[in-house]
Amino acid sequence: MKRDQTAFLKLCLADALIRLMAKQDYNAISINAICQLAGVGRTTFYRHLDRKNSKEELLLFKLTYEWEQYVNLADEEVRKNKGGYLTQFIYENRKLFTLLHDNGLISVIMRSMELMIPDADGLDYGRDRNTAYLMSFCIYGYFGIIYQWIKYGFDETPEEVNRHIAETLAQGKA
Repeated sequence: MKRDQTAFLKLCLADALIRLMAKQDYNAISINAICQLAGVGRTTFYRHLDRKNSKEELLLFKLTYEWEQYVNLADEEVRKNKGGYLTQFIYENRKLFTLLHDNGLISVIMRSMELMIPDADGLDYGRDRNTAYLMSFCIYGYFGIIYQWIKYGFDETPEEVNRHIAETLAQGKA
């Protein structure tokens, strides 16, 4: 139950941060403003978050939590092909990804990919160095395509982006 309360608190804080980001520059947003909008005290905020990277931590938590919920609520087909549906998830959350990009928070997008992709594929690549290199190659290649898609303003459908990914992988095999 405590874990659920902590998740709820972090989601409230993250949502407050995102609402503020829609109105002002990320770097100008204070912890006080986030707490005030979320109706949470600073002491409670710092009880659950690191002082140094708390805003990034909130955004990262929001992305990974929402991805987990997306997968858990999905049908069996989605659970079998989580990688393909990650693009759909990103598209459905394009306002947030655009805010992250526009505020120079590329590292948050990249770190979320690191967390979502291995989890999506169900791989434990920490034991085998070659598999770890391959997964890093895939994660950052996927990130590169997603980053370009964000820069292009999500001007293609998720299916078109998945096709680009498949074609890119096929060219690598040739």
